Order: sequence, then structure tokens, then C-alpha cells
Amino acid sequence: MPILFGWLSSIFTSIFSIFSAMLAARTAAIAAVVTISLALTAALFLVIKGLVAGLVAVVPYEPLVMGFWSVWPSNAEVCISACLGADIAVFIYRYKVGLVEALGR
Repeated sequence: MPILFGWLSSIFTSIFSIFSAMLAARTAAIAAVVTISLALTAALFLVIKGLVAGLVAVVPYEPLVMGFWSVWPSNAEVCISACLGADIAVFIYRYKVGLVEALGR
């Protein structure tokens, strides 16, 4: 009986270790995708902010700058970043769906 118990416990231990290793790898991959997409969105936000600031700094005619700021809403960078972040999320979703479909064939 102790031999059977030792054998069964070693089998279950190895099965659980395999499952935990698979879960850890998937969790790490998901965390990497989320981190990369957030970093890209933040970088995009900063690039848009820098481009707008550079455009306004170069324009010498003050009424033109005032006209630009009257047309450009205060939350434009956030809206553009949200739209492009959503595009990145849709791309990742479609890529994952394509992987699942490829594995199903």
C-alpha cells in the first residue's frame, strides 16, 4: 500500500506541476501583451502631445495659434490615444482568433 500511495502521489505531483507550468507561461504571455499594448498607447500619447507642442511652437503668427487652440479640443490627445489603443486591442483580438482558427484546422 505505501508503494501504491507513493506512485500515485508522484503521478499527481507531476501532472499538477505540468499544469502549473503551462498556466504560468500563459499568464506571463498575457501580461507581456498587456504591458506592450499599454506602453505603445502611452508612447503614442506622448508623440501626439509632442507633435502638437512642436507645431504650436513653430508657428510665429499669434492669431493662428489662438485659432488652432480654439479648434483643437483640450482632450483631443486622449481621444486619439483611446481610438488607437482600441485599434491595437482589436488587432490583438483578431490575431488571437486567427491563431485559434489555425489550431482548429
